[in-house]
Amino acid sequence: MRRYGGIRFTADGFDCALPVAVDSHSICSYECLYCFTDNIFGHRESKSSEPGQTSLKTLENIFSGKPGKFADLVRKALKYDNRNENGYPCPIQLGAICDPTDNIERQQGWLLDFIKLCNKYNQPVRISTKGNLFLTDEYLDAISEKPHLYWVAFSIITPDDERLAKIDRYAPSATERLKSMERLSKRGVKTSLRFRPLIPGLSDSTPKHPKAYRELIERAAEAGARAISTEVVFVPGMMTKEMKRKWREIEKITGVPIVQIYKSFGKNQACIRPAYTWTEGIMHAVVEEAKKNGMTVGVSDPVWKQLGETGCCCGILPDDPVFGNWQRESATNRLLEAKETGKEIRSEDIIPEWAYYQTKQGMCSVNAGPRTIYKGRHYTWADELRDSWNDLEKERGALSYFQGALVPVRKEGKEIVFKYKGLERQYLDAPYWKL
Repeated sequence: MRRYGGIRFTADGFDCALPVAVDSHSICSYECLYCFTDNIFGHRESKSSEPGQTSLKTLENIFSGKPGKFADLVRKALKYDNRNENGYPCPIQLGAICDPTDNIERQQGWLLDFIKLCNKYNQPVRISTKGNLFLTDEYLDAISEKPHLYWVAFSIITPDDERLAKIDRYAPSATERLKSMERLSKRGVKTSLRFRPLIPGLSDSTPKHPKAYRELIERAAEAGARAISTEVVFVPGMMTKEMKRKWREIEKITGVPIVQIYKSFGKNQACIRPAYTWTEGIMHAVVEEAKKNGMTVGVSDPVWKQLGETGCCCGILPDDPVFGNWQRESATNRLLEAKETGKEIRSEDIIPEWAYYQTKQGMCSVNAGPRTIYKGRHYTWADELRDSWNDLEKERGALSYFQGALVPVRKEGKEIVFKYKGLERQYLDAPYWKL
């Protein structure tokens, strides 16, 4: 088994509260048509016929406190020296790119050993999965030894098993995922619904499930989900021939010309996000339904962050005794704080301490000319966050990313100060979404 460097700082650090991401292996066997990793060219091009496996020894070195430049920085991001009052560091997110309970895991058994490590060092983990391995006694019993250390978020975009089988091609059905959620919940493991990406013709309504979003949320609540994380689908701005084929298939299944619609939203970007007036109906409907069912709402979508109830878009509350020690220095959390208090926001508010020691190249691959490569090696993640925040044109800038929910109020040198304005809902209905 070849070695895989599946331990990293998430490149979504601008608005993510869980900075350290881990993947068990390098390839996901589910091959969902909309998989966002297709947009991560470096990851896709590095695939080989043999799955790579993340080193458990490297993880134990981190958890145990063994000195090392990378390990020291990971521990800083995980707040090993700033644990909460119950002694827990920041949670790790497992399954950021590849699913840790897919069919490859059935052959590798990596997750069973990873759980043992986390149990040994009391490391909280938020697992993201579409798998059904927790329906087996071996995996259920393993995670049940210390159930309080785990939060399992099940990614499900529709309750329609028939349509889902055409989209999440080799993944278990929504019904099986909900059964897994229920079994874990009964064992004391915290569970949540990752209702993302929301796709018209799948997440809102299908012929056999006319109120699909409502049905899915109700079934997840019945299965024990205590929170929801939600986001409307984005379309890659640059597509290979294979990616174009996949999106044509999605359009055929849903009956919605998604790519054409997204191209109408403005200039082409790496990740084309829809205008907030197009997403407001589905986002409000999902949030309202989740609240009716007693779920904490986390919004991972850049737009409508104001609908979230916590600065952790996974739906984890700050006072959670085990998982609440997440990173506060993120644009999501600061936006919600500004909404609540009226406080103005500067770039320093979204830059965590560890970002001053991490290069941009270490966050995301840099494949360009010598000047760009040099910058990647000497430019820190803090530099990237600061420059993005203060760029009114940049895709990941505070103005563009939140589509006006944050607005600039003045300039202090090179620093732009923002305040919360929020987005006003304009239409009760929107084309293509059936609510």
